Amino acid sequence: MHRGDPLQLVRDLTKLLLEAGVVDGIVSGVSKEGKVVLHVVKSADELDEAILGYVLVHSYQGLESTVRAIRDRKGDRLAALVKPCEARAIIELAKRRRIDLNSVFIVGFDCPGMRTNQDASGEVMEALRVTPGDEVLKDACRRCEVHAPPYADVCVSLISSPEVTLVEAGTERGAKVLETLRGKGVIIEGQPRELITKREEKLRLLNERGRRTLKEEENKLLSVPGHERFSWFMGQLDACVKCSACIRACPICFCKDCILISKRKEYTPSLFLVTRMLHMADSCVCCGKCDEVCPKGISLSYMLYHLGRKFTSRHSYLAGVDFSRPPRTV
Repeated sequence: MHRGDPLQLVRDLTKLLLEAGVVDGIVSGVSKEGKVVLHVVKSADELDEAILGYVLVHSYQGLESTVRAIRDRKGDRLAALVKPCEARAIIELAKRRRIDLNSVFIVGFDCPGMRTNQDASGEVMEALRVTPGDEVLKDACRRCEVHAPPYADVCVSLISSPEVTLVEAGTERGAKVLETLRGKGVIIEGQPRELITKREEKLRLLNERGRRTLKEEENKLLSVPGHERFSWFMGQLDACVKCSACIRACPICFCKDCILISKRKEYTPSLFLVTRMLHMADSCVCCGKCDEVCPKGISLSYMLYHLGRKFTSRHSYLAGVDFSRPPRTV
């Protein structure tokens, strides 16, 4: 565990990864003209300027994402700070052999859900500690069922205490890194049982909230007459302008020659979106990136995740949580 500024813990951890040669770079961001743009930090000296924690909470402007950076930079050994939905996307891509986990060091964070109105000048790590109220919770986060990273070399949790950060290794190499940090006095041996129990209970409640929201949304939708449901659905589909921003921003979509992009003029708006939904049926992790980039404000994550869960639940499958289970459409 760690007492003190959790952001300093992150800096010490990422600095060690670079100096020890565990990775060649850290996927992070830099501020340019008031926006956060993706930047891979290559030296420990750059870490003071890198916006390490900020990108966890606010993500990047436009189509960039941490997962896409890892996916598209084959050959580079990279470390990345990720939320649970991003860890799930990494697992799905690893199953599809699009990410080599031996080349990626994952620092995963428990996530209570992100705010729609997160203050850019506010305390970054506080956003990973305090559960947002329903009125400010991002739409995609409302139905999140996984609030702890299913896979990480090192997992960091701030949700159980404002004074103590829980840190645990998820892999052998993660354990070696933490042992080095322990030797430097950055973290201390042992984690209070009461804080571990508190974390487990909070995660259980957060996961239950997501599953409950999914069920409530489904019941609400089914309570509406069929013709009204169809009218709403077609209204969402027909609003699509086929700009393909949702495809380009999605961490899961990896096809270099996407037929929906190359031949989008041949598709009606409704066929364009329905085809994309079918492609994502077993792999959507509800990260909400599509919602962020859609210029028409279409409820993409709502439709994609509900459709996907209808399909995957029949197979007792949840995207991005289990390496041993292959994608259901394979």
